[in-house]
Amino acid sequence: MLKKLSAILIAMTLTIGCFASCGDEKKENSSKAESSVAEGDASSETEEIPEPSFTIDGEKVDTENLIICTIDGVDIDFDTFRYYYYYTLNRYESYYSITKDVLAEQKDYFDLFMSDVIVSIQQELVAPRLAKENNIEFTETDEKLVTNYLSQAKGQFQSQEEYLEGLKKEYMTEEIYKNLITNSVYYDKLFGTEGALITPDEEIKKLVQDPEEFTRVVHILIPYECKTEITDSSVLDGYEDLDLSAKMSAKQSAFAALSEEDQEAKKAEAKKLAEEVLEKAKNGDDFATLIKEYGWDPGMEAQPDGYYVNKNTSFVEAFKKAAFELKENEISGLVEDEKYGWFIIKRLPVDMDYVEENMATIRDEYDTPRINQLYQDTADKMEIVYSDIYEKITIDSIK
Repeated sequence: MLKKLSAILIAMTLTIGCFASCGDEKKENSSKAESSVAEGDASSETEEIPEPSFTIDGEKVDTENLIICTIDGVDIDFDTFRYYYYYTLNRYESYYSITKDVLAEQKDYFDLFMSDVIVSIQQELVAPRLAKENNIEFTETDEKLVTNYLSQAKGQFQSQEEYLEGLKKEYMTEEIYKNLITNSVYYDKLFGTEGALITPDEEIKKLVQDPEEFTRVVHILIPYECKTEITDSSVLDGYEDLDLSAKMSAKQSAFAALSEEDQEAKKAEAKKLAEEVLEKAKNGDDFATLIKEYGWDPGMEAQPDGYYVNKNTSFVEAFKKAAFELKENEISGLVEDEKYGWFIIKRLPVDMDYVEENMATIRDEYDTPRINQLYQDTADKMEIVYSDIYEKITIDSIK
């Protein structure tokens, strides 16, 4: 549901790729999380395990009992800060190609990087704070769950020494690992299947039948590039065998290679087609058939029953606005978006059997924006107190 799920993945198994699996919100449930240090990955035998150290002004600093900052009343010691430091650094390198060398050369980037380290720590502290605010206690059963997770992780190693080496390789200590597990349990108590802060089934059923809160729609997407010819022979040969998403990518690439004048001409052709399709829809042609014949949204293939859109759904704003303005079984005019092209939208009656069968997905669509905002608001309220040493940290300070 959120990037906080990464903590649950880490808690379930100690992985050599845990930093990578944490960084991408679209890959939180990646099978990479199944690969553990205990499985003896070849790279783990040759990769140097970093020894923790902290250098300020050219002098090594004793990190025992050293507090880097205090966030929301929680003292962040060196080991904890170091873990999130490398977690953030891995994200920068993996997703933005911003390396330590770049951070060393660009002070503005380094300042932003350090802010993001703090944000990562704040995010981890949100679940326990929300639990406290909502009087959710950490029970004896929860403590046993944490203990079991730790035991499972240790059981993947041949010895306690190998287990601790595995933790070190991930820039962790056992205390950090335990805290991650604990926070993931808090998260589950708040936002899991039966979490205290998720919207109950009965409320979802009421909301989805409120036309001001939800709309069920299908649509035909006529993209700007749909009339662009594929001229690359290597693409053209297998084009008809591609799925709709791959065909769209091929069209987009061909369109991007055109001059601005030619792009405008292709847009005009696409708009003429959109107007023709709209006329067919308005004249009573079967809308589902028109989607199959003219539509370019792969989502309509995956969800032929339509989208259940709520006010917070992260759809194109013009699309969402038009979808809520329609009455049941009404068809929109051409709805243009400068990124995608033209939409022709039809609002359908809510199918409560479908809602029952897809409750988890519909609730997730409804709750995710709300939970994201709750996370942000909670993190924003956290007081941060920096130690004197914090301002002296450079890109070379932490090993």
